[in-house]
Amino acid sequence: MFKIFGFGRSRPESAPAAKPASDQGATTRQHTDIQRELVRVVLKDTLRLHGVPGAWLGCEVTALSGRARGEDILVRLVVLTWNESLLKYLPVLQQQLIVGLDRFEPSIDHSKYVVSWQFAPDCGCPHTQMPDAKTWGMDPMPAAPPSIVDWDGDAKTGAPAPSSPPKPKFDLPASALDRTPPPFAATEPSPLAPAAVAPAKFDLPRSEKDAMPSNFAPTEPGHLR
Repeated sequence: MFKIFGFGRSRPESAPAAKPASDQGATTRQHTDIQRELVRVVLKDTLRLHGVPGAWLGCEVTALSGRARGEDILVRLVVLTWNESLLKYLPVLQQQLIVGLDRFEPSIDHSKYVVSWQFAPDCGCPHTQMPDAKTWGMDPMPAAPPSIVDWDGDAKTGAPAPSSPPKPKFDLPASALDRTPPPFAATEPSPLAPAAVAPAKFDLPRSEKDAMPSNFAPTEPGHLR
């Protein structure tokens, strides 16, 4: 009977309280700090194992997300000292670093780490420009056609575009025939044509009857009235 009013019932266990955001952030930072130190130790051990000076390479470790998971790690390997021979084996060195991390933390899949390479500005690289395209077995790309900015001038400074030399007119190549005198006489200008004569009045053509005397008396002009 008393159970109807709630007496005698066992109280349910309270659900565990969620961790506040500040505790989650502290856990993430702590995990990142541990991974950063672990990567540095394993990198130095890998370099020492293969006889590479430890001052030639450095590393930076960054968490990619807010969750404290082992796979959300970005490892940036920095080349501090330039060495042509070492550059050929950077992919192998990266693989050996992952193997060393798996040896220390077998419970985490370190192959999901995002690994990138960066060259320090003062690493001592002797090259300042790219070599010719034929170095890689490729022909250089043709130059791009001029844009409308090159034709009308610089749109930023307003300076006119440099004038290009005029294209030569099309002509046949020079030969020995160019020095041979022509077989025709030089053309002389014709004289000016005389002034046009006024056309004669219309009349019948002359005949023998024009020399015969007329049968009629000449007409005299009449008197004015």
